[in-house]
Amino acid sequence: MPIIGYGDKKTLFGKAAILFIYAILIIGGATMVYPFLVTITGSISTHFDYSRRDPLPRFVIIQQDRLMRTLCGYFPEKLRNSIPQLRSYFPALPRNWRNWKQIGDDKVLSDSFAAKVLKQLEASDRGRAEQLVNMARDYKEFMSNWNLEETVLAYDQRYVEPFLRNHYKSVESFNKAWQISVDDFSQVEPYYWGNAPFDHQNYLPYVDVRYRDLKDFTREYRENRYTPFLKKYQYAVSYVRPAALAFSWELFAGKKLKINDYEKLHAFPFPVPEKASPEVRKVWLNYLSERFPLRHVEIKVTSKLRMQFEKFLAERFKNIKYLSKLMKEAFPDFKGYKNWHEVPLPATVPEGLLGKIWMDFVNTSIPAEELTIRNTLPEKAFQEFASKKYGNLEKINSAYGMKLECLENLRIPFKGAFLATFMNLEWTYTTHQVTSNYSNVLYYLFCRGRAVFNTMILVGLTILISLTVNPLAGYALSRFRLRHSHKILIFCLATMSFPASVVAIPGFLLLRDLHLLNTFAALVLPSAANGMSIFLLKGFFDSLPSELYEAATIDGATEIQIFYRISLPLVKPILAVSMLNAFIAAYNGWAWAIIVCQDKKMWTIAVWTYQFSQIFKTQPYMVMAAYLICSMPVFVVFLLCQKIIMRGIILPQMK
Repeated sequence: MPIIGYGDKKTLFGKAAILFIYAILIIGGATMVYPFLVTITGSISTHFDYSRRDPLPRFVIIQQDRLMRTLCGYFPEKLRNSIPQLRSYFPALPRNWRNWKQIGDDKVLSDSFAAKVLKQLEASDRGRAEQLVNMARDYKEFMSNWNLEETVLAYDQRYVEPFLRNHYKSVESFNKAWQISVDDFSQVEPYYWGNAPFDHQNYLPYVDVRYRDLKDFTREYRENRYTPFLKKYQYAVSYVRPAALAFSWELFAGKKLKINDYEKLHAFPFPVPEKASPEVRKVWLNYLSERFPLRHVEIKVTSKLRMQFEKFLAERFKNIKYLSKLMKEAFPDFKGYKNWHEVPLPATVPEGLLGKIWMDFVNTSIPAEELTIRNTLPEKAFQEFASKKYGNLEKINSAYGMKLECLENLRIPFKGAFLATFMNLEWTYTTHQVTSNYSNVLYYLFCRGRAVFNTMILVGLTILISLTVNPLAGYALSRFRLRHSHKILIFCLATMSFPASVVAIPGFLLLRDLHLLNTFAALVLPSAANGMSIFLLKGFFDSLPSELYEAATIDGATEIQIFYRISLPLVKPILAVSMLNAFIAAYNGWAWAIIVCQDKKMWTIAVWTYQFSQIFKTQPYMVMAAYLICSMPVFVVFLLCQKIIMRGIILPQMK
């Protein structure tokens, strides 16, 4: 019987009621579709736009968003001083921006900044396009031979595992080399790889197995082994860039001179030559003595300076035996010093303990005016590279489209090289960003032992047992007049009143005593009988006319034939519901699976997905992708069962 009669539909009240019903349905549908769209968009997001919670991916239609998402990959937040370094290459970056979440949320200002940057890529400006290509070519040539110890790697955590897996082959050998204890390569998150304080005055890398692995990883990254899409453009900018220090000088000069305009600070020379203005030169000497990393300086060793160094050593260590003891602890093969004169004083920083001593001496005993900047400084090295290639400053300005007043004003052209790369690989970047989350999840799940195989076996056994035990129990309670059938049914329903966490403890103890832990029996048997399924099946069997059973009995059918050929086909809708519930419970049941199966060889996709969410919790967009991939089988199974379920609900008379 319809809610609103045919005659009432034409009245004002009827029309209003129909309109209200449709509005409620539309709102209800939106509340279901909107979160799903947000999840899909989140799964293809980055740190830049994940917190927006947009239902549709904005970067698909907005070029400014595509540019900012790509920049986010080159300057991720996990890297130390990533935003100040970005601002050094893009001085127009707003001063108040501190992290990518803030940048992504500020859509108006972000689009405005990106639009100014993208103006340089206008097709009409062919001369500028050629200049960007020149920058990209020179940057690529410079970086191909640059010292890996003076680089910053904007690596993606997802590539650490395959690198370590290929490098060490086994977790045991890796644990022995790194002197840690992990069960899987995916648990390794070397945060220190991106937090080297290369801008600190006394920083000197500690060369150990982890540092050597970082160099190998950086070398493979520079070769685009983990980013093959960059090979589509011959001058593409890799995610390895020089450990440039211009940002440190700009911050220092801005604070000392009280200048907030980064574009003005960006115009300062670096390193500052002697012919610079006295005011800037004075600030530069302060920067050399207070902040400039001493591994990039060279001193002129004289007999007088040598005497100062020996006096410094005597005051610092008191006696030569103590210094020799410290050196032996660092270098077991070291034979020791007999007097202070044997301690070397090189012109540049040595390695190890002597390097720290050398830096302390230079910092406390040598005036900044007497220091010489080495070409290990990335900016100076590139200035020498460009000068050698083009011959003079005029040709450099012509090639790069600049108006530099002196060679020291030339910075590493990362910005121009990046824009040239983005101009050629704009949609390639976007495609990689969209698919990389999903490819990483698939790699993680399919490389975890027997995760997929275990899941298939578990789901198959669960469905088979569920469609065998529950229909038999429901049929028996309906067909046969048992004395305590009512109590049995109440007992079955009572099992649903206990939370899973309460049932887990006695269930685990029982399986332990039966020696069934780490087996498929432990995963399948506890859920073989389901109280709700038995109750629903009994109700459906009760609704079947008794004449069917009588006619089948007269025709000579056995009880098994009546059950299999007559009863089951008529309860297909509830069987589909039972199968769907059994599938979802088995497929998504990570909590029970991890309790009764500590052996990782027995873990299913659900358990590994939970582990994935814990490992990559700092990258929620990766977790979103994992959840979507794992939900797809449930969605497919629901579609397959939907027709049968709806037939039982809408057309019950078909029984």
